[in-house]
Amino acid sequence: MQTTEPDSLAGHVARLVAIETAADTIQGWHPTLIPGMLQSAAYARAAIAASAPALPPHDVAAITEARLKRIDTLGQSAGHRARFVIAEEVLDKTVGGPAVLAEQLAHLLDVLALRPSMELRVLPTGSGAPASLAGAFTMYTAAGRRSVFIETLMGGTILDRPERTLVYAHACDHMEERAASPEASLNLIDAARSRCEAA
Repeated sequence: MQTTEPDSLAGHVARLVAIETAADTIQGWHPTLIPGMLQSAAYARAAIAASAPALPPHDVAAITEARLKRIDTLGQSAGHRARFVIAEEVLDKTVGGPAVLAEQLAHLLDVLALRPSMELRVLPTGSGAPASLAGAFTMYTAAGRRSVFIETLMGGTILDRPERTLVYAHACDHMEERAASPEASLNLIDAARSRCEAA
């Protein structure tokens, strides 16, 4: 299995942005958090700090800034599309507290409204989808070739052997088939935002 580990945060970000910019399609499964590309600044800081409490503040700030830049890659390539599936539980996971989550969900609704190339669907709790037990991953397809990115606290691993990436492609298809429709997913996100604002 071919993997690539970044030598530095800057190297990791540059490599990932290059892959994202070249991709025709981005697909991802995120069972525990909002996808990094779609995170607000406050949510990203809270998620990183909670996941890696030993990181010094300047590293948290650098990783947060790197995540915020990645959504811009969607505007750098004609025909570029992104589809993500998240677990329904993510909508109620108060990363950073109710106010931060409410801001994140509002940010998510804004991004989805402003970027027709972006789709996010919610996999309902109890959907009975075995593939949903897989950890988070993002798959990039460019000219028929796939790469899979598995994020870690300080970078990530990139897989590109076809027999490996095919497994992730099947997992994406499996969860997209069982996820709520884009419209129903927007309603679930908005309902979760309302609950946070009322908390």
